[in-house]
Amino acid sequence: MKKILAPCVMAMVMTQQTLAADFSAQVQSQRPNIVLILAEDMNSRLGTYGDPNAITPNIDALANESVVFTHAFTMAGVCAPSRAGLITGMPPQATGLLHMRTSTYTHQYQGVPPSYVKAYPELMRANGYFTYNDTKTDYQFSDGHADVGPFSIWTAHGSYASLDDLMVPAAWENYDLKGKPFFINLNPQITHESGIFTAENVAEIEPAFKELPALWDKLRSHYTLPDIDSAKLKIDPYWQDTAKVRNELALFYKNINVMDQQVGNIINRLKKDKLWENTIVIFAADNGDGLPRHKREGYDSGTHVPLIIYVPEKYRPVGWKAAGEKDDKLVSFEDLAPTILGFSRTAVPFYMKGINLSADNPPTRQYIFSSRGRMDDIYLRSYYVRDRNFQYVQNIDKTPNGANIAFRDVLETTRTLATAHKQGTLTAEQEQWFAPKPAEELYDLQKDPWQLHNMAGESASRSRIALYRQKLEQWRSETNDTGIIAEDQLVKDLQDASGQTRVTLPPVMERNPLTQKVYIANRTDGASIGYSFDGKNWELYTGAIAVPQEASTLFTKAVRYGWKESAVQQLPLSR
Repeated sequence: MKKILAPCVMAMVMTQQTLAADFSAQVQSQRPNIVLILAEDMNSRLGTYGDPNAITPNIDALANESVVFTHAFTMAGVCAPSRAGLITGMPPQATGLLHMRTSTYTHQYQGVPPSYVKAYPELMRANGYFTYNDTKTDYQFSDGHADVGPFSIWTAHGSYASLDDLMVPAAWENYDLKGKPFFINLNPQITHESGIFTAENVAEIEPAFKELPALWDKLRSHYTLPDIDSAKLKIDPYWQDTAKVRNELALFYKNINVMDQQVGNIINRLKKDKLWENTIVIFAADNGDGLPRHKREGYDSGTHVPLIIYVPEKYRPVGWKAAGEKDDKLVSFEDLAPTILGFSRTAVPFYMKGINLSADNPPTRQYIFSSRGRMDDIYLRSYYVRDRNFQYVQNIDKTPNGANIAFRDVLETTRTLATAHKQGTLTAEQEQWFAPKPAEELYDLQKDPWQLHNMAGESASRSRIALYRQKLEQWRSETNDTGIIAEDQLVKDLQDASGQTRVTLPPVMERNPLTQKVYIANRTDGASIGYSFDGKNWELYTGAIAVPQEASTLFTKAVRYGWKESAVQQLPLSR
């Protein structure tokens, strides 16, 4: 895209590009660069997973150089709780981040995880990594899905408001990395549920979303779109098979192809910059398809996602499969944070209980656990446990899964289901989505992969249900399940006496007269501290700071996740 830049901005960009052109430090580093590409709202609709309708040549080529995990699952079936779990390395109900989402509650709030919890990119930043996030954050202790959140997590970041950033640029080329290895978190947005909204549907159902179809049309205009034959698409058994539903699904496949082109550009830039043999690339999605009975559900359709990990040979642990092979081990998103920390040689904190897949011959996961809370203004709390063959569900709230949710109701697929439900023309299996949920569900995933036939009431299932009840009870007990706390009470507990978001106390600075180094301390438990010389880039404080000769003022501030930042403090640096 063409932009007219002011001279000072142009000079800055040119300087950044000049500095970024030399990646010798990143090539020579003993620690790998890591790129996490987290797509929106999609199950494994990729050629490498056997989908005949997916046109994904770039991701398929990546898979040929990577390990393709066939049984990877998120900790929640919707973006905000899923991303909160990913970035903290903890189940979302263990951190008070279960509900979808904190910023859309009756009165907006930020979740406040336990004071000892740090986002894994911040741990990497403290360990010498340049960390970057492009557009979406949505980890529940930020002001919404696009707010960057605590300043301490990312060295630099893009903007959801920038079309250039929505096109997923090779961010390492645009910043001064200061000789550090990088962790780049890219979030292609085109496969988001809203990417299949049409202007017609939005105008009819929810005009508040009118800007979204235009945004995605504008983004798609920068790419060559494939022809998708809607007649060849496979329609889920819990949908209505109509021409409009097929066209909606065809648009989804076109969006997946656009995302594939974006991923291809990232791979090509890494290879062009000669970083391919020094960079681990992880491709995944934050939850299942943005379609009814997928996203927002805890079934496989909502949590079973693609996971492809490329690891250059020199970083591969013992037991890592060869390039192009598939690995059918159970993997939870709970495992990703400790795995990324492990590859980066950053200490894994005690509260992360997931499996570190970067270790030699890591243990085998036996169960996948997940949970669900509020969706918009509807409480749908449920808990899920899955092994290789069965999934068990406990439903605390019995509200039907197909209850009205404004965003989902825009979709043609949802509307046709709702219409057929009112007309009484749904099949018995489709009608289940609109029925109150039973207390328990059990599905044989080998015989019933669509999870349509609940076995919980069968006498032959009693011993199996007893086992899963015990496993689920153990997991919930170990995770300090905040889901049992009413959300209005949870919010009240997080805020101050006047019902406002708490404010982090300001840091205190002192300069040692002998070494001339500056020490910074803070009295807010768990606060992260940042500093800046002369108001330039904010750095993460990890210990005594050496003062550059040319610096005149040291600025500092602090933030506890979910609290407001402290006031900025200043220290004159006269010698």
